[in-house]
Amino acid sequence: MQLVPKTKIIEITKAPRFIFLGLFWLTMLASLHGISQESKKIEILQADDFYYDEIGGVKAKRLIGNVKIKHENTLMYCDSAYVYNATNDMSAFGHVHITDPEDMDLWGDSLKYYGTKKITEVRGSVKMVNEDMTLTTRFLNFDRSANHAWYWNGGLILMNDGKDSLWSRKGDYYSSLSEMRFKDSVVLKTADYEINTDTMHYHTKKERSYFFGPTHIISDSNHIYTEKGWSDNKTGLSEFTLNSYIFTAEQQLWGDSILYDQKKNIGEMFFNVTLLDTVNEFMVQGDYVLHNQEDSTSLVLGKPILTQFFDTDSMVLHADTLFSHFDSSRQFRIMHAYPKAQFFKSDMQGKCDSLIFSDLDSSIHMYDDPVLWSEANQITSDFIQVFRSNGELERMTMNNNAFIISLEDSIGQYKKYNQIKGDSMVGFFTNGELSKVNVNHNGNTIYFAKEEEKDSSQVREYLGMNKADCQNMTIYLDSNEVTSIVFRVKPTATLYPLKDVTPRMMFLKDFSWRDSERPKRKEDIFNWKEEEEVQKGE
Repeated sequence: MQLVPKTKIIEITKAPRFIFLGLFWLTMLASLHGISQESKKIEILQADDFYYDEIGGVKAKRLIGNVKIKHENTLMYCDSAYVYNATNDMSAFGHVHITDPEDMDLWGDSLKYYGTKKITEVRGSVKMVNEDMTLTTRFLNFDRSANHAWYWNGGLILMNDGKDSLWSRKGDYYSSLSEMRFKDSVVLKTADYEINTDTMHYHTKKERSYFFGPTHIISDSNHIYTEKGWSDNKTGLSEFTLNSYIFTAEQQLWGDSILYDQKKNIGEMFFNVTLLDTVNEFMVQGDYVLHNQEDSTSLVLGKPILTQFFDTDSMVLHADTLFSHFDSSRQFRIMHAYPKAQFFKSDMQGKCDSLIFSDLDSSIHMYDDPVLWSEANQITSDFIQVFRSNGELERMTMNNNAFIISLEDSIGQYKKYNQIKGDSMVGFFTNGELSKVNVNHNGNTIYFAKEEEKDSSQVREYLGMNKADCQNMTIYLDSNEVTSIVFRVKPTATLYPLKDVTPRMMFLKDFSWRDSERPKRKEDIFNWKEEEEVQKGE
């Protein structure tokens, strides 16, 4: 008898691994095969009583008491036995025990061998032991012609000093196919994980296992579900291809197909991928996700969407590529979106070529032609940084060529726009509305002043257009209207009557109203518009 190398251990993650039983099954079948050989006759070594008998017209040798039989290198002990030389059949009863030189032991209450059918049957309290593996069942058959062994009324396999176990209602081994099959209520338990599945196959030569039907792989770190998949011992690869998901304490991941490289700790998810972070309350979707478990980096492609959830609202973000990683402290996640990043929230929308979202301070960093819309305000700069608290805008910084524009009045021949411009600005928000702006260096403003409100039912008339220049200034707003301006260095200001205002006077240098680029609804984040498509000025 030749031993087959022990089956390896597969690790899907650091917790789950799949232990399979190639050595155990092959040793057991080789022993049963030895009983079934026709090349040599069975050798009777011992019996307390020996009779010639005839059962059903067939002559038999009847052995009773301390029976010991040898066939090649295999020994069998039992209380009694019938040996039928003519048909090469044999029956054994009572305390059946089979041993071989390879430390395999098989026990049962009875055993039958049918030479014509080439089938061996072991019944009763069947127990098979080889090294550290033990199979217990009530019914065990071996069909030599088909090289097929099976049990069908429940079988339990114990491994690793009983620490690991596999139970299934049905178990089959096809030696010609080098394949083991476990079916119906399959449960594999180890110290690290538990697998519950309908069907599990294992190919002994390829060292690959297959899952069919609802399959749950549960460990302390995660819960994997699939309805079809495989795992390879040699390569360390595993793939789940039907209705698959992975749940952890912090994240939930779905995908049409999930491929995991255990050696590299890299996972790939394909088509309809959804990652839900229940701790940080965001969701990522795309057609492809690459996740490196070693450094916790993730790459999302294929119309990726990031959804950040808040108490009463959510923000959706789209770009061609999403990439996330932890900061140096490994406590806060940073998300990169590029190129053509656009986002939508009911009170804030934006677009830029590159964007960074940080969990550390809930900040959004916008690079390369950023545009931010907040209520009635359009905000542009070479670089914009937005800080939020509980999903609400708190403040923002605008560095280099900062420009804030709001539409004051669209009635009339020429639309009226309030404008604030400076080298850099810091804006502050109250209840989601821009309430104060600090302008630093080369500040310019244009706003259309109205008479004070006396009666809410009356229309307020314009007093004129106020144009002011100052190195540094602070502008206070209420409901997007300028209420006051504090000039700090070298101010100049002029209030022009509307009748004296020409179209050229109504716009600061580099004015560009880009409302047509603004995402008006969530679906618009996929509709990127280049600035060249927008006509500058009036």
